[in-house]
Amino acid sequence: MTLPAALVVPGGVVCRGTVQTPGEKSISHRAVLLAALAEGTSVVHGLSDGADVGASIAAVAAMGAGVARGPDGSVTITGGRDRLHQPAAAIDCGNSGTTMRLLAGFVAGFEWETTLVGDESLSTRPMDRVAEPLGLMGAQVTGQGKRCTPPLRIRGGQLHGISWTAKVASAQVKSAILLAGLSAEGPTIFREAVTTRTHTEEMLAEAGADITVETWGDGREVTVRPSELRPVTPRTVPGDPSASAFFVVAGCTVPGSEVSVAGIYDGPARLGYLGVLRRMGARVAVVPDGVAPGTATLTATYNGSLRGTVVAAAEIPSLDEIPALAVAAAVAEGVTIFTDVGELRVKEVDRLAAVVGLVTAFGASAMVEGDTLSITGVGPDRRLRAALVDSLGDHRMAMAAAVAGLAAAPGMRSVITGFAAVGTSYPRFADDLAALTTAGGLRPLIVAIDGPAGAGKSTVSKAVATHLGLDRLDTGAMYRAVAALALARGIDPDDQAGVAVLAAAAAIEVGGERVSIDGLDVTDRIRSPEVGRAVSLVAANPDVRAQLVARQRAWAEAHGGGVVEGRDIGSVVFPSATLKVYLDAAPEERARRRHDESAAGVARRDRIDSTRSVSPLTVAPDAHHLDTTGRSVQDVVEEVLSWL
Repeated sequence: MTLPAALVVPGGVVCRGTVQTPGEKSISHRAVLLAALAEGTSVVHGLSDGADVGASIAAVAAMGAGVARGPDGSVTITGGRDRLHQPAAAIDCGNSGTTMRLLAGFVAGFEWETTLVGDESLSTRPMDRVAEPLGLMGAQVTGQGKRCTPPLRIRGGQLHGISWTAKVASAQVKSAILLAGLSAEGPTIFREAVTTRTHTEEMLAEAGADITVETWGDGREVTVRPSELRPVTPRTVPGDPSASAFFVVAGCTVPGSEVSVAGIYDGPARLGYLGVLRRMGARVAVVPDGVAPGTATLTATYNGSLRGTVVAAAEIPSLDEIPALAVAAAVAEGVTIFTDVGELRVKEVDRLAAVVGLVTAFGASAMVEGDTLSITGVGPDRRLRAALVDSLGDHRMAMAAAVAGLAAAPGMRSVITGFAAVGTSYPRFADDLAALTTAGGLRPLIVAIDGPAGAGKSTVSKAVATHLGLDRLDTGAMYRAVAALALARGIDPDDQAGVAVLAAAAAIEVGGERVSIDGLDVTDRIRSPEVGRAVSLVAANPDVRAQLVARQRAWAEAHGGGVVEGRDIGSVVFPSATLKVYLDAAPEERARRRHDESAAGVARRDRIDSTRSVSPLTVAPDAHHLDTTGRSVQDVVEEVLSWL
């Protein structure tokens, strides 16, 4: 599944209909790990299809659990302690902090050494919160620096139970300690002042663990003793409440909307965000639906202006719904205050700073004092403005930005870059959100840059692509590759039939700075004067153009959008491109920039390109025309980006 690298979101588009989110991510992780520990075979339906849970599945497979995927999307896991073994290499947890923290407790019960690694973001996240209690239980846990950041090395076995009182509200820390406690001598006791997600203790009890749960003040005390687990099969994972928050907020903030989310887990400590929205004046109904055990359908109906409120972190222990609630706060009248949310700083990114950036980009205001976040909304008399926002690689920030874009004023278009981050938890989010819109759907970002030779297309398109985090396609290089191949095969570039047959059979790869055709690198060859003289004849060939235009459109689909440069991108290849730019420069300036062609050669190419019968070089009616003569690259790029 190709995810858009950047998403274009129209403002004020009414959302109506019903969606069903992927399987609850927290339950999915735990279902995989407990199935690997259980003595026998488990069949799990409805697992989250995101990369995070994929990392947990790959981890248990690396330790010897049998993993098989069924045609119905189910996953069969055959586990047991005697089946599991030391992994042959470091286990890659990707971007998943849940995978790493739960695995730390999982492997601590085995007498082998395991190394857990992650991507650049995960490698900055603190693991001391699990390393300390696991160390007290007898495991050797080492990481990098004071906060024990990954890579994380764990040598387990010979554990003994401890009594641990949580220092931060974290279901991940609780789960790591309880998983290790299954293998420890004596009872392991975990106390938390705020009740966090209860999935681990509930699922351990289902699997036959010797576990008890008691009230401890406003929180709970969980005690687990050495236990052998049995398979719970079949298991159906309900829908993800955290993912539902984005759709519910869309229903509450976009006028005229009514959005239902079916099959959502309706368990303790998971739907606290609904209480917050109701205090803000939102109309949200919760109706049991039987899609899976303990699930409900949530329906949010636009109810006019929202008002600010005070939100305590204890209402939303994981804080995962804060980015969605921040959008509601940005739309609301007055101030919404989130207290004790400093933990947001150590999520996939510094989510506290990211939320402030998101809210201000869309026209509301926000500030942080200590661990308190305050958001002043635009109120009923204004709408959010359009924005260009980077997800920073955080899936929840990408989804929140998309919802904010929908809540913006009608006629505006917002652009969310780094949108592919949603793949960690919800790969089909854009499709599901688009299915709710009654008009003007969401679409990938395509920037079309046209212009004659020497206008600066290549330099500018590279810089724009880099800034937006998009891939870039130089369509001129494709025509040059065909011209180079024709010359190499002794085919006259003016032989339209011969060149068309050649182009149809050729495998052309244009990626980064390299160009190949039929597996041969022709990057340097296509810039030769000989090819420069031939390329306009090849580009004027109707059959060649038809073939390459189809390939260019397929490239954009495969890459989730991108920056595409050429002669007919905005007029023919992508007439519905998000942004169309036509670059030009004075003839003498363009000739100076072309090292492989004289001024006469450039003029000749202009004449051929602009007078050919098929897809002539022209300025699309809705393109931004920009003369680059005497202007710096940075100046030109900044103006192009301003049009987004």
